[in-house]
Amino acid sequence: MKKILSCLLCFVIIGLTVTSCSSKEPSDTTASETAVSTEITPAVTEDTSAETSESEESEETVRWFTFNPKVSSSFMLDVYGQAKCDAWSSLVDAVMEGRDTFSCVDKHTYLWMMADFPDRYFPVLNDIIKTPDNYLDIEVNGTAPIEYKVSKDEAARMIEKFTTLVEDIINGNIKPEYNDFEKALALYNYFTVTYVYDYDTARLVDSNPSQANYTSSYRLLTQKTGICCEIAKAYSYLLMQLGMDATTVTEGKHEWSLIKLGGNYYHVDPTWVLEDWYSLRYFLMTDDQRHDQGGYNRKDFKYVGDYSPEEMPDYSATDDSFSSMWECHVTSFDPETKTLKYTESDDDGREISGTFDYSAFCN
Repeated sequence: MKKILSCLLCFVIIGLTVTSCSSKEPSDTTASETAVSTEITPAVTEDTSAETSESEESEETVRWFTFNPKVSSSFMLDVYGQAKCDAWSSLVDAVMEGRDTFSCVDKHTYLWMMADFPDRYFPVLNDIIKTPDNYLDIEVNGTAPIEYKVSKDEAARMIEKFTTLVEDIINGNIKPEYNDFEKALALYNYFTVTYVYDYDTARLVDSNPSQANYTSSYRLLTQKTGICCEIAKAYSYLLMQLGMDATTVTEGKHEWSLIKLGGNYYHVDPTWVLEDWYSLRYFLMTDDQRHDQGGYNRKDFKYVGDYSPEEMPDYSATDDSFSSMWECHVTSFDPETKTLKYTESDDDGREISGTFDYSAFCN
């Protein structure tokens, strides 16, 4: 049984600690000049949308996806439990309606839910609400307060803008007929060419973590730069928007994504691929491959967040069906034939092409 004092102490630590990628930063050269393109075209975002006419957009993009303010995953329920998930659902409803309180069973639930949930399950809320400065004195007995960082009108405007951003990303990169494998790969490719690693923040985190408290998945999605904790959470969040089971894993000073696909668990690192465009080295990794790529040990993995239940579920990633692709770069994939086209280097350093049947991942 965890004690309330332990919870409060952990909460304070969470507020002062930010995960970085210092154990292996992307190199200064973010991509090769000769990197091949895929059939997945990055979405047109707000700053460039004016360059595309409405007729062109209607021909190129099918607006099939609608934003969901309350995404979740089996990982979320497994680790945090029903009470925290119920409190989160109530909080989202309350903020969307501009209310000042929400339903929450007790202070323990309130503190952990407020600390870990916004950045993972509704990133814009990081810039809209906060845990009150006097949280130690707050009484929570069925109802908890909401403290806004901005006016409620501004909060509504920010949510609307964020909704459009997420819909643009998904509608611009994911087709409605894609299965979960294709969704995960298309977003992996999108991250490769869209986001830039923030070396300045990484160095700041290493030297003085408390000064980098501005990091969030919301910053990554809106400013297109961030470090591993921001990148991994944003990738997993977008997959959850698509109905996939996704979360993140930390070990030491690095954080990456974990997804559930066809009943199996796989590691995906959307940060390290920024230095190696379209590389499949960090896609659908097993625990062993994750160790090979960075030296990370499964016994030290912390799943989902900083909260530790009395018994952590087993998320072993052991299926190596994708191992033949780890030395390859994707060039395209075809949802009709369920095949992936790739390039790799032979023993003499010559580039060769091939095709991989990924139908086994479509169950």
